[in-house]
Amino acid sequence: MNFRFITAVTLVFICAQVMCTRANASLISNGDFQTCSIDGWSLDTDAFGEPANTSDFSIINNAGQCSAQVSVENSLSVNFNNSLITQLDLSDVANGVSLDLSFDWIFSGFDLQTDTESDLFSVVLNDGINIETLFSVFENGSGTFTTQIDNSYDGFFLEFVLEPGFNPESFASTFIIDNVFLTEEVDVPTPHTSLLMAMGLAIIGIRRKHQDKRGAL
Repeated sequence: MNFRFITAVTLVFICAQVMCTRANASLISNGDFQTCSIDGWSLDTDAFGEPANTSDFSIINNAGQCSAQVSVENSLSVNFNNSLITQLDLSDVANGVSLDLSFDWIFSGFDLQTDTESDLFSVVLNDGINIETLFSVFENGSGTFTTQIDNSYDGFFLEFVLEPGFNPESFASTFIIDNVFLTEEVDVPTPHTSLLMAMGLAIIGIRRKHQDKRGAL
């Protein structure tokens, strides 16, 4: 029997067993926008649903790497919130299991950038009664945001909201989002010490037997 082959198979088995965690597929449909569309997402303006003019919602396609962009313009005649929304279905997530929510963001605008009067980009969880703000920013910037939730948010809407400011120098703002992922971390049991010891002894025994045969030749 080939000792090297047995050793390789055993090591693969051990490596697979000691893997501590694995991430399931994202629970958010088209969160990375790699369909290069906003499929799976709802558009909303001032909580009245999808606007007739959807020009403030677009897809940025950078050589096949796509992301979503939402804009808002501020004027005397136009002053409203624009939101990109998806509903969470966590019905298959067990109680007590943590879910990692993350997304990449870029926010840019032409405001005074003060917290009371500027355009505001925020991310909220909303079920129509309860609203929880996860993230908000009024200054130009970018980054990756990560937090944890659980299945108590089943049925909630995850909303990326752009709110216009209220000052004479508030003109227009834009946010870009990408890689919106909601994943469940599942523990994989590590093998018992006795199992590893037994496998190690088996390898040693096979090797000695192989060496004895070679010595007898």
